[in-house]
Amino acid sequence: MDLLAPLTLAPLDPIGHGAQKLVYRHPDDPRLLVKVVHPQFIRRHDRKDAFYKRRRRIGHYRAFEREVREHLASRARHAGHYAPCRHLQNILGIVDTDLGAALLVEAVLDEHGEPAPSLADLLDGGRYGPREAQALEAFIDWAMTSNVLINDLSPENLVWHRQGHFVLIDGMGDRAGIPIRSHSQWLNRRYKRRKIAALRDVVSARTR
Repeated sequence: MDLLAPLTLAPLDPIGHGAQKLVYRHPDDPRLLVKVVHPQFIRRHDRKDAFYKRRRRIGHYRAFEREVREHLASRARHAGHYAPCRHLQNILGIVDTDLGAALLVEAVLDEHGEPAPSLADLLDGGRYGPREAQALEAFIDWAMTSNVLINDLSPENLVWHRQGHFVLIDGMGDRAGIPIRSHSQWLNRRYKRRKIAALRDVVSARTR
């Protein structure tokens, strides 16, 4: 695999998508995923964004900005040391593709090498049991003590790692125009408490 060669993604089908990103399996390495900016996000914000937003230096790549910032924030307390966070999907770098610049991330795979199920998949498939419940509580404990900002704690954004813990793959950062939670741990924890309470309600409703 030539690490410097641009990737060709356009002929491939994405394996996942959100409002801002499309996700592809790396064409040469199934252990990796490639996240690109969703064309619909670009078109929608070209029409709706205020002038000052369209003039941002990074343009539509602000779809990546929050995610990268939170990965750095999770490591900031251990600067200069090996400090990956098992609850965040690992970002490996930025790569060029025929769909624009992309984030290269480590895939969360199951024991068969396929994309691991999300919490939503486990709930829908009746596979959410005591082990998963304990792991979710461990994730919540981490979320409440971490300085990471979370804006979307939906079951689709939490993926089950085969080693027995949940990984947040999207929904990081502060979407507010003035990101005050970045400067206030109290506000950050208060906001996360609401998100966690909503997540608990969803899990409870789907396990009755």
